[in-house]
Amino acid sequence: MRDGEKMKNEVKKKGSCLVSLFLAVIVILGGLSVLVSADNPTVVYVSPNSLTVSAGQTFTLDIACTPGQMIKSYELKLSFDPSLVHANQVTEGTIFNGYTTFFNEGTIDNVAGTIVDVYGLILGAGMVQTPGSLISISFTAQAASGTTSIDLYDVGVTNESVYVPITTMNGTVELREFTLTVSTDGSGSVTKNPDQATYPYGTVVQLTAIPDEGWMFSTWTGDASGSNNPISITMTSNKSVVAHFTQHDYILTIQVEGSGTVSLSPNLPSYAYGAVVTLTAEPTEGWAFTYWSGDLTGSDNPETITIDGNKTVVAHFVDSMAPEISGVTQTTSNPLDTDPLYGWVNVSCTVTDNIAVSEVMLCIHTPSGAWTNVSMLSTTPGVYYYRSATAFSQAGNYTYTIVASDSTGNDATSSQVLFSMLPNWDINGDGVCTIFDLVLVSNHYGETSSNGWIREDADNNGTVSVLDLVYLSNHYNEMWW
Repeated sequence: MRDGEKMKNEVKKKGSCLVSLFLAVIVILGGLSVLVSADNPTVVYVSPNSLTVSAGQTFTLDIACTPGQMIKSYELKLSFDPSLVHANQVTEGTIFNGYTTFFNEGTIDNVAGTIVDVYGLILGAGMVQTPGSLISISFTAQAASGTTSIDLYDVGVTNESVYVPITTMNGTVELREFTLTVSTDGSGSVTKNPDQATYPYGTVVQLTAIPDEGWMFSTWTGDASGSNNPISITMTSNKSVVAHFTQHDYILTIQVEGSGTVSLSPNLPSYAYGAVVTLTAEPTEGWAFTYWSGDLTGSDNPETITIDGNKTVVAHFVDSMAPEISGVTQTTSNPLDTDPLYGWVNVSCTVTDNIAVSEVMLCIHTPSGAWTNVSMLSTTPGVYYYRSATAFSQAGNYTYTIVASDSTGNDATSSQVLFSMLPNWDINGDGVCTIFDLVLVSNHYGETSSNGWIREDADNNGTVSVLDLVYLSNHYNEMWW
């Protein structure tokens, strides 16, 4: 720092004594009443010439100078509207930079709205003609609106001996509040806190983006940026902010229980909020659609669903194909005999199913009118049988059917089969005991073998004898069918 700069700070004075000293210096330099003529007058002006501020804002104005010739000193006063602005501080400008100066910051009166007795000069030899600021003034805008002029008066600029011609240009300061315009792109809204029509300078406003259902906030543009939500914006001017919203994409997941498919219309990877999708359940052959579960209920087919979030729907199909019964066959002992020691009947069939066979029943209607239901066995996959020496031991006419059930509860019933169990005394099986049955026994009279070896051994004792004839005679002309 030059020695002159140190001195400048040391010799700043205030009050009437400094004014007297300044006047004395001017007198010494050549008198105050003398003006020098010049083609280019020196211009003293407020910079910036106009300024817009808001309540509470602190700002700075310069009193600047463009010399029309060499200058050495200046003095000035100014006025303002104290209801709109208050002056805080006056500081020396830059026009005499590089020289040792004598500077007086003057007196601020924020009641009258004046700053008076501001002056400065170069100490010792030296003058300048380079434009610069005479002083800088810090102001604070008050809580009001309007326009104040910054009026310069009693302004003087000298060279080393006389005042030079000057032109002054006043300035204006407008106090107003700022607007915050918020708009949206997409579906949503924005709240402002505080929510006001206008805002003073420096007000911090919090903006909160609120997406509509099915939408989400994405980003700010305009005088705000980024994707933080909420966001704060400081009002230093009129502001415009756009909140951008985008629609959610939702997934519709289809699951199937059983065997079938579900078609979607429209069939898309994802759906926007509010989209309506038609679901059609399509069972495979032998299956039937029963109902929806998950985010869709009921049994209507097709059915629609409105997308308002990620959805999962389960289509339920059940097996509707009954088992298939085929190859119903019966075999018997030979000879057929009502005696359980020698006679038996075996009924067999083949049962197939698209899922699984759970049970096969043989339903027997006996000559006495009773029903006997018995389970058929399987030792070979798909082949079922029932063998019994007692189930058909009563002489007479039987009917039977086979009922097959699968694991999903579907049933199938075979055609009814008629089976006649001959009584031992009807040797030829014509339904009545006649002379012809006695003749058949007599044809084997005296023959022997194992018990029950032929029907003519009616009493199953291993010998065709008179006892067999007596047994038949006891049923002579008897009908059983």
